[in-house]
Amino acid sequence: MDWARKLELLTVVIAAVVGVAGLWYSGDQARDDRALAKEGQITDRYTAAVGNLGSDKVDVRLGGIYALERIMQDSRRDHPTIANVLATYVRTHAAKPAPRSQDVSADIQAALTVLASRDPKYDATFRPNLREAQLDSVALGSDSLTSPAALGGADLSGADLGSAFLSGADLRDANLALAQMTYADLCDANLSTTFLTGADLPGANLSGADMTSTDLRGADLSDTRLRGADLSDADLRGADLRGADLSLTTLAGTDLRGAKHLTKRMLDRAYVDGETRLP
Repeated sequence: MDWARKLELLTVVIAAVVGVAGLWYSGDQARDDRALAKEGQITDRYTAAVGNLGSDKVDVRLGGIYALERIMQDSRRDHPTIANVLATYVRTHAAKPAPRSQDVSADIQAALTVLASRDPKYDATFRPNLREAQLDSVALGSDSLTSPAALGGADLSGADLGSAFLSGADLRDANLALAQMTYADLCDANLSTTFLTGADLPGANLSGADMTSTDLRGADLSDTRLRGADLSDADLRGADLRGADLSLTTLAGTDLRGAKHLTKRMLDRAYVDGETRLP
């Protein structure tokens, strides 16, 4: 092959390489442009949604809440930020009890539903802060959501959850110290390693709940339904068990020292073992 032919082939190869590089650059640039455009759209949507939360009209606030839910689904990176916005909204707007005979307002219920329906695997280090929120009669149970309410690790200390519907809810590692939970429905809820120190639970339904290693020191469990609940290794020192139903309740390794109004009849209906610490 003469030099002229070789030069011609080399020119073709170089042109092909340059063409491929150009296509790659163009495609990469196009992807970057699309990503920037999407990011700008999400920012605009987020700004508008947060602005709606400050409206005097409940329907506009509801629109803002559901817009944030959609952004949370579209942008996993913004998931923790939006979840924190919703938790802050609930905490600040539910700082006072609802008027007598009225349930929690529609916007607070909606924000809680979105917050409890999120996928915690995108949370990073986020933990819902709902400290002292007035959430009487809120509905976040298994019949209200498509999956268990994701409230694991939440700070609900001092919150009012009287008559709340939380059946099947995931409250693992949550802080419910001093919470008011009279007549709350926590049937089949996951309350393992949860802090319920000094909580008021008279008349609550905890049937079938997982309460392994739960801290219930000084809690009011009078007339509480604990049938079939697992209280293995739980701490019930000083808890008030007057009239509580302990039928089929697992008390393996449970600390019951100082528990009030605990009777032999109640213990005979429960499962105890050699590690159970009795009064």
